[in-house]
Amino acid sequence: MYKIGEYVVKANTGICKIDEIVSRSLAEGMEEKEYYVLIPVDDPRAKVFVPVASDKSNMRRAMGEKEAWDFIDSIPVIDVKWIESDKSREQEYKNAMRSNDPRHLVGIIKNLYLRSRERENQGKKVTAVDDRYFKLAENALNSELAHALGKNKNDIRDLIAESIEVKTRV
Repeated sequence: MYKIGEYVVKANTGICKIDEIVSRSLAEGMEEKEYYVLIPVDDPRAKVFVPVASDKSNMRRAMGEKEAWDFIDSIPVIDVKWIESDKSREQEYKNAMRSNDPRHLVGIIKNLYLRSRERENQGKKVTAVDDRYFKLAENALNSELAHALGKNKNDIRDLIAESIEVKTRV
């Protein structure tokens, strides 16, 4: 069970602070349940209610500073595989985003970073689907790492790009 004041990462919402734990019924006639009330860091006016008892919430503790640095150090060795089929690749991106696993987000980012460079060299543009998932994965990962390290997202983007470049030069 998480505690009030802890930071968590919720799939499709991002990094949030647990503001309170409340008991309520979301509809008349339904039994009361306990909910975490999450406040997204990127939108402090919003509230997200997540059932405390749910194992399907796709929520995990946010990385701390040491975990974040260890994770960044591991980026060069995270393997990626390119999926040729556009439909299969998009489904893989969706699954990675839903998993709320930073390693899967790096997989998307590395894949598309390298793929976009390759396409640029061929005089081609990045596909709309690839661009959309790259931005979603990058924002989710950069937000968490920026929060853990007290840096801004642009600094994190540069750190990750540098980590990816290290792997491609080796």
